[in-house]
Amino acid sequence: MTQTLYALRDAFRYYVNRYAPDIASFCGDALNADHGIKPIEPRRLCGTVAFMAKDMTSTEPLQPIVNAVRAAADDVYWRQSYTLADQGFDQHYLDNYAWFNLIAPSGPFVSNDLRLSIGYWGQGLHYPRHWHEPEEIYLTLAGSAIYISDGRAAVDGGPGTTICHYSQQPHAADFSKSPLLAAAFWRGSELEAKSRFDDPLT
Repeated sequence: MTQTLYALRDAFRYYVNRYAPDIASFCGDALNADHGIKPIEPRRLCGTVAFMAKDMTSTEPLQPIVNAVRAAADDVYWRQSYTLADQGFDQHYLDNYAWFNLIAPSGPFVSNDLRLSIGYWGQGLHYPRHWHEPEEIYLTLAGSAIYISDGRAAVDGGPGTTICHYSQQPHAADFSKSPLLAAAFWRGSELEAKSRFDDPLT
């Protein structure tokens, strides 16, 4: 486990404990727990390269997290949840999007109660309407997005904006104005299941 990952976890802990009581309440003890460790094999994707090429500046409370993400970029396992077989995702999308787990059942910091993922989406992309079993809070780290959630008005969220989605609440995001670097905190069951695009009532 590299020191960059510990530094990134510490940056999240500091920010949440000092500036984000809603996320602190959502996470309970899981963010500050003494996590187990699972070794990971670092992996880069095209979306990693796209993120590293952007000057993702943020507000002062969040800039240390953004800096820590950049410092850890070569030490994490970057992923994509979707492929060209999923409707709404083309090669341009896949070349400009990627994410990694920091805390999750699969590691690198192990928790069965919390998943903390960090994702990047390039400007001009649109995350189609989807849902998942776990509850979720998005934290905008840098850039912005228009967060679209069933049952409430859309939110144009810049750095520091938090958006909560309940279990099975469909939601989407539009990145037409800016790229986005965001953290997603999940709690509940099926913490690492793929999001779904059908109607949750069917």
